[in-house]
Amino acid sequence: MRDRFDRTPFWSRVIVVLALIGATVIFNGDDYVTAVAVSVATYAMLGLGLNIVVGYAGLLDLGYAAFFAIGAYTSALLMTEAHWTFFATLPLAVLFTGTAGAILGYPTLRLRSDYLAIVTLGFGEMTRITFNNWEYAGGPNGILNIPWPNFFGYELSTQADFFVVGLVLLAIAMIFAHHLDHSRLGRGWVAIKDDEFAAESVGVPSLRLKLLAYVMGGMWGGLAGAFFATRIGAIDPFSFTFQLSVLVLIVIVLGGTGSLPGVLLGALVVVGLPEVLRQFADQRLLIFAVLLVGMMLLRPQGLWPRIRRKPKPFYGLQEEEPDDVAERILREHQAQIVERDLRHTAAGHKSSSVGDVLLDVDGVMQQFGGLRAVDNVSFQVRRGEIFSIIGPNGGGKTTLFNCITGVQRPKRGRIVFDGRSVVGLRPHVVVSRGIGRTFQGIRLFKNMAVFENVMVGLYPRHRTMTWQAMLHTPGERKDELRTLQESRRWLSFVGLESLAGRLATELSYADQRRVEIARALAAHPHLVLFDEPAAGMNPTEKLELMGIIRKIRDLGITVVLIEHDMSLVMRVSDRIAVLDHGVLIALDKPAAIQEDPAVIEAYLGREDDELGAVQEA
Repeated sequence: MRDRFDRTPFWSRVIVVLALIGATVIFNGDDYVTAVAVSVATYAMLGLGLNIVVGYAGLLDLGYAAFFAIGAYTSALLMTEAHWTFFATLPLAVLFTGTAGAILGYPTLRLRSDYLAIVTLGFGEMTRITFNNWEYAGGPNGILNIPWPNFFGYELSTQADFFVVGLVLLAIAMIFAHHLDHSRLGRGWVAIKDDEFAAESVGVPSLRLKLLAYVMGGMWGGLAGAFFATRIGAIDPFSFTFQLSVLVLIVIVLGGTGSLPGVLLGALVVVGLPEVLRQFADQRLLIFAVLLVGMMLLRPQGLWPRIRRKPKPFYGLQEEEPDDVAERILREHQAQIVERDLRHTAAGHKSSSVGDVLLDVDGVMQQFGGLRAVDNVSFQVRRGEIFSIIGPNGGGKTTLFNCITGVQRPKRGRIVFDGRSVVGLRPHVVVSRGIGRTFQGIRLFKNMAVFENVMVGLYPRHRTMTWQAMLHTPGERKDELRTLQESRRWLSFVGLESLAGRLATELSYADQRRVEIARALAAHPHLVLFDEPAAGMNPTEKLELMGIIRKIRDLGITVVLIEHDMSLVMRVSDRIAVLDHGVLIALDKPAAIQEDPAVIEAYLGREDDELGAVQEA
């Protein structure tokens, strides 16, 4: 029964549920109840928009009433001055508020926390004051005599009529929001909310997605504003105050941030509960506040939280044998290599082969104040090898990785990957060039299922447009199916397909490391950087990790490894570089590194038993 329900299209479920609600309210015959229901629908539309900004992307917006006002004034002016019908004004109201979202979003992209809240609050107040001082829009008196909606000659003027229109607009807003939530764009937003640094480092363009979140959120606010204007018949600047922004924020927090059903439930509680308590007159707001505080204490995640775990994420996909999975991955990666070589040949570069230089690090220096974390380091990594970087803690290894992947810009030096410089590129651009990575400390997206974590890693490989995601076009559906199938293959590659539907935080430490590896491989990198992947693993798990690293090399992917486990390093590495206090002190094959006096002095130590242990490895 549950599987049948999940296979039912979301749009059909929304229509059935809202139709049942509409029939129940309308047949009740009470205009007061219907009017309250219209207000609930309006706040639900507003909540869906703010849920994109706050619930998905994690951007605190305290000026959301500005979008509501822009949509309302756009529609009202077009109806009163240009004599457009209500439904004709909707596209422009949505377009103008989306543009306002871009205007707000662009200068605030790099802001977080308190600073972001202050800027959005200022934007809301500036918008209200602008309308208050704009004589064409009626100034402080606002716009009066806004006409009722007209549908093919039939004037919609009763509360029941408005409720039907509100339910239709709410259904459209919910379906589009659901499509965005279950697209690569939605996964990118949730990844940014969980860990922006990790999201950017696996290929998610965080600044672009933040801007899109404001644009999408504004569009939903504009839709609700236009509906509000025609329903009320008169608007003024005092309808769009800071208190309204806070009330909409309460809707999504109370219902459960990121949850579409939670938005509906939150709107019902925030709008409906005070009306139920109206009999208590002056005390009702106090009672309402106490009940809200109590609910948040008892259920801080919201009344209907968004649960991203999925028992059967690959239900309905064609089964594949383990050998077929490995062969398919190898075939796809080889196709990527051929495509890359064709592009290089077309650009006038010679095609590459195993043994050619893939990564050239030349004279790289990174400094923090008076401390040189990386000091004039130079080495080359050849295509198809396993290259390890070892050294004591604080030796500059992770800093070097950060310079290669665009997290930090080196103060001096050259980093050339596949014939092109990557210095100064943002991390997501570096990923698109063909460099993947894992992190020293596990940085999975904790509020996402395992398979979704891997699907985020596939972000750079797909080009679905935002409008395709909203409309859930056939091309976007095929893209999503391919993404889901490929996430399954990579999880099978690291032996975690059976755990794909669980939340990332529910896995053991070693399994979380494997998920990170699968996520890094999902973008089909030509070079992958592993930062202490064996940390926290027992001996058996380390042996399995060595097998995975060798299988990765067999796919034609070059591996650069930072690791403190000397046994593992000596067994899998083709060459080893040793860093000590940011300086490269040795670069050779494993056997020579074990005998190098400088390495023994700086890292391995002079104890005979320690040296013997390394030589035995």
